[in-house]
Amino acid sequence: MAMDLILLRHGETDWTISGRHTGRTDIPLTTAGEREARDAGVLLEQVLDGRSADAVFVSPLRRARQTAAIALPTTTPIEEPLIAEFDYGDYEGLTSAEIHARHPGWSIFTDGCPGGEHPEDVAGRAHRFLTERLAGSGLAVAVTHGHMSRFLALVALGLPLRDGRHLGSSTASISLITRSGAEPTLDLWNAAPRAGRP
Repeated sequence: MAMDLILLRHGETDWTISGRHTGRTDIPLTTAGEREARDAGVLLEQVLDGRSADAVFVSPLRRARQTAAIALPTTTPIEEPLIAEFDYGDYEGLTSAEIHARHPGWSIFTDGCPGGEHPEDVAGRAHRFLTERLAGSGLAVAVTHGHMSRFLALVALGLPLRDGRHLGSSTASISLITRSGAEPTLDLWNAAPRAGRP
């Protein structure tokens, strides 16, 4: 990873409210999700602390594009398919409880999704993004999704994919991975501007 990286998860959708796995289903933000994106833009300015992003990338999915447009209104993001959400295949639209009823003990970080992607597939996309798209020095922002943001962090930090279960991801949350000498560091994770906390 050649650049510092800010990860911004998209705001609330109807499916995040109900806990349904939303991979390639292209649904919009709710009104509350639009408010979250505006609040995330304010928090993003604090995280940037006067810096400007050298590049802004956004998943092609509508919920991410809407979030980018609201949170970063003066930028023109680059649509990047490599940071689209996990393809949940047969598990698309199901809740975790429904998936566990079919596949007890299931974890997306080790088992993947039948008819969709395997964790190594998503890690491969994350690796390509980090090595091919973040080729210069400076700071990049990636507006992406809950599981994809976790895979980006795991790959950037060189952590086992199974450790993704320890990383939460709230809607409209911001995370920051910076270069520190030869190794990247996780300087901020899952910061969300609601409930009176950053």
